[in-house]
Amino acid sequence: MALSPHSVSIALDTPEGFHELPLHLPADVLDAALWELAEKIWPGGTEFQRETTATLYSDLTASLTADEVLHASVALYETEDGAASTAHLLVRAEAVASEAPEVITASFQEALSLDEHRSVARVDLPCGPAVLSLHATETEGEAVLPVLEFAQIELYVPSPIQGWLIVLALTTPCFADLPRYTGILRQIGESLAIRPAEQSDETSATTPGDDDVRAVFG
Repeated sequence: MALSPHSVSIALDTPEGFHELPLHLPADVLDAALWELAEKIWPGGTEFQRETTATLYSDLTASLTADEVLHASVALYETEDGAASTAHLLVRAEAVASEAPEVITASFQEALSLDEHRSVARVDLPCGPAVLSLHATETEGEAVLPVLEFAQIELYVPSPIQGWLIVLALTTPCFADLPRYTGILRQIGESLAIRPAEQSDETSATTPGDDDVRAVFG
């Protein structure tokens, strides 16, 4: 029987402004956790706003949990002109061939570079080599459906646990904030620690210390 993505355990730090969705919680405490999340998102909002948010994220949380997503969070910021800037972060574990991290990284960098709509670069994180990818979708011209535009920044991180790749995907419709979100994903990637699930409560050698954190971009 194939191993579950939950054979892999991750730990990461998200900056202020990110709100983690309570994935994989028992049903008897999930509603309370979602309501607490709604209150954090709308501290000065109305009861209707909080109730709507809790309902929306209830459906989303159930879907992501069923899809075995390891981490999900939503970012909410205010721009200088007072508009809202939003992004969603999803972290998954994908099965790959049991190769050395350097081999997997080189393979993904080459494959992703074939897409002319992607910007791809090799990066070195404290937990190992990775591939950074940036791509966008834009609909131009006349269309029956509304125009959908978003950018997605991804980090492909080969796990020290052979056979698994950790994918961090940050999606935003706010193209003007791409430099900010690229820096945020870099920061999150630098905090990433990966270990077997049974060691999730133990100190891991892959956990970066303050002196080990290196900037991805020069």
